[in-house]
Amino acid sequence: MLAAHLGVSMMARWDADLATAVQLIEGAIRAMGLNPSFTRQPTGGSVILRHMLQRGSANVYVSLHRPIRDDEEGILRVLSPIARLSPAMKAREAELFRRLLELNGSEILGAAFALVEGEIAVIAERSVQDLDASEVEAMLRVVGTVADDHDDSLSQEFGVTCIRDTRI
Repeated sequence: MLAAHLGVSMMARWDADLATAVQLIEGAIRAMGLNPSFTRQPTGGSVILRHMLQRGSANVYVSLHRPIRDDEEGILRVLSPIARLSPAMKAREAELFRRLLELNGSEILGAAFALVEGEIAVIAERSVQDLDASEVEAMLRVVGTVADDHDDSLSQEFGVTCIRDTRI
């Protein structure tokens, strides 16, 4: 009986945390001078909110993910896909991945490079529990800045195809 009650109270807290996160995300978008109604994207699966913003040359996706299991929390994910791997890159993948790991360990703070569905991306994630506006704004700023600062250099150094070159 206690476990069932605990599950209900935890879900109620997570629902409240998710609702607060939606307000904080859309507030941060407004603070950037954008209308969240125009940046909102389709959702599905565990994604309950998704926005796409332009930060310099980079597209930045902000998504809110509901808990998948009862013992998890909702997650705020800020992601910017910056380059697509190509078959021609196969010979230099190890060198490229080493460079990304070195950047993660030396220059990048508050975000990291990742490989997401065959694309190099900059990503930051955080639980929505106790989330505040400054954290949302910092995540948007850091991911956008890192992506914008590194997309061209990775293209020049390794010949990867920048995402902005292939999407309209």
